Amino acid sequence: MIILDSFYKKQDFGLSNLSIGVFDGLHLGHALVLKKLKEKKGKSIVFTFENHPIDILKPGIKIKSIYEKQDKLKYLKSFEIDVVILIKFDKNFANISYIDFFKILKQNFSFSNLVVGSDVKIGKNGEGNLNKIKSLENILKFKSEFIEKIKYENREISSRWIRSLIEEKNFALAEKLLNRKFI
Repeated sequence: MIILDSFYKKQDFGLSNLSIGVFDGLHLGHALVLKKLKEKKGKSIVFTFENHPIDILKPGIKIKSIYEKQDKLKYLKSFEIDVVILIKFDKNFANISYIDFFKILKQNFSFSNLVVGSDVKIGKNGEGNLNKIKSLENILKFKSEFIEKIKYENREISSRWIRSLIEEKNFALAEKLLNRKFI
């Protein structure tokens, strides 16, 4: 697995497919997104963050990551991801519009497919939602696939829920949603 700390440099990975997300916890929902990414022909690229975006966007709120950076990378590797773009989310990044962000990614990684969760929010103020990303497909020449959240006992699986289970010391359910032992 190749790990990059910038997305501003042109990389030639040939035919490639991209997923973007915080991927905090790499839970069953994330696993489905990554499975769909890996089903596409070509290299799999995951764009993610060292820190949680909330740290910058809402500094008064402190979110404890489910996994540290090294564990996150280890679990991404277990999904056989080819390339991880791991960046620090900062104020400069937070101010990039979703259009500019996708233009930079398309120019530097030339991806063919984008696979993300259906609740995606990308770019300044989270303006890059499902419909706006779809509208870029013809302009930037890529196809997008939006994966619906999966549920466990009628509740959507989310990192927020898993963090609360860990705080409550309900490790059995947290581990079920993570599909692995919690460290």
